[in-house]
Amino acid sequence: MTVAVLGLLAERARHVYDMRLEMRERGHDHTLKIKNASFYDVLPRLVGAGLITEGETVRDGGRPERTVYHITETGGARLRDWLRELLAGPEGDTSGFTVALMFMFALPRTEVIALLERRAEQMEQHVDEMDEALNAAARNGVGPVFLADHAYPLALRRAELDWLRAFTTRLRDPATHWPDSESPKFESPKKDAK
Repeated sequence: MTVAVLGLLAERARHVYDMRLEMRERGHDHTLKIKNASFYDVLPRLVGAGLITEGETVRDGGRPERTVYHITETGGARLRDWLRELLAGPEGDTSGFTVALMFMFALPRTEVIALLERRAEQMEQHVDEMDEALNAAARNGVGPVFLADHAYPLALRRAELDWLRAFTTRLRDPATHWPDSESPKFESPKKDAK
């Protein structure tokens, strides 16, 4: 949830309703299962940590007043650090990896490609090790029924590895649009209060 809020605020200042609407439009709510209360729990913690600031209060028509939040320089730096950690590994953390994919464009394309390549290398090594262990067990007479609990995760990792390679290739294609920090999608973070 924290990465999602920081990722949305890295694009532009928003109030809670705007964040929820954007997440719903992008389909993020299917992955993150966010409730309204989640925002109201995480926002004060992010403000207290200096990662975001409360800004102006806006009112649209007859709707209640809404506080607009801004990401700080510290918040932007922390978001990028978290994205780096989640994109590169740990292998097997699919929920954190999925959230990082949602907001990976807060990093430069070349860095994301390098992080995904590192993840693929680690995964390839793990797949090779698992494959070797399963083959050794089969050679020792262990039947497939007793190896299914190992074969299934191996199949999932192979599929993820194939996807990582294909996606990284696609990112290298200059025709694949990549928003950068200079695009209108991103605002400059608020200077941290001293």
